[in-house]
Amino acid sequence: MSIALCKPTRPEDASPAFETGRKLGIVEMALMWKVLHEDPQCPSRVVLEKVAQRQVPMAVSVRHLNRLRAKWNLNRRKGRPGHPALSHPVCAGAALVQITPHLSFVGVHLFAHWLDHQETFTSVVARLQQAVEAYKHTYPDDDFALLHHREQTLLRRLQALFFAPLLGIETLTGFDTHEHPLPTLLGRGYHSATLSQFLGQLERINAAEALRPALMPDTVSPMTYVDGHMIAYWSRRSMHKGKLTMLGRIMAGSQAVIAHNEAGQALFVAY
Repeated sequence: MSIALCKPTRPEDASPAFETGRKLGIVEMALMWKVLHEDPQCPSRVVLEKVAQRQVPMAVSVRHLNRLRAKWNLNRRKGRPGHPALSHPVCAGAALVQITPHLSFVGVHLFAHWLDHQETFTSVVARLQQAVEAYKHTYPDDDFALLHHREQTLLRRLQALFFAPLLGIETLTGFDTHEHPLPTLLGRGYHSATLSQFLGQLERINAAEALRPALMPDTVSPMTYVDGHMIAYWSRRSMHKGKLTMLGRIMAGSQAVIAHNEAGQALFVAY
């Protein structure tokens, strides 16, 4: 009975039989094969750098290494190596979600969220509602939009005026000409006509007197100083000339007197 001899199979991860070469010994070749087997797509120049980091003296060129890679079937595909994606540890059972925000003025949104958490506008809206009710009682025959605003409407319009400077809007007409994130910030956008009407109706009910306690500081400073300001008027009409000088010319202007405390907070303003 004859027995056929068969050559034992070697697993794919097994290293090839190394032979001592003119430039590389068995230990150096085994180390080179190990680095290539860990990352077959690694460029040859990077492989030499990794081997050098292990403090193994080796005088081998990239061309020589490429011949060994072809012999070991560990060639990398042609082209520049791609940048590996950043890997972050993920909890077991959790799905990895990548979000790319497309939101302008992110800082203003975070600031608005913090103000909501502090309930900063709550006292302002409550005092404004009291002013509306007082006006209704004093003038029962008057009727305009502000007298019928809901609490949410008052809050949104006050917030639109409050956040306008933070969004780069210097005048009310900027709401019509500049792109702003009010829809994502407040849930809806506003035009200058709406807010101008809102400001006019606030002045009509004398909202300044009702909102002044909420806007003034809680603590009274022991020192107060008074400062005067001149604001120029640009107009073609004949006006009384003040003492404001601009570009060598005397221009008409308004005179404002403002009282500040030690912290620089305004306590009183008069024109």
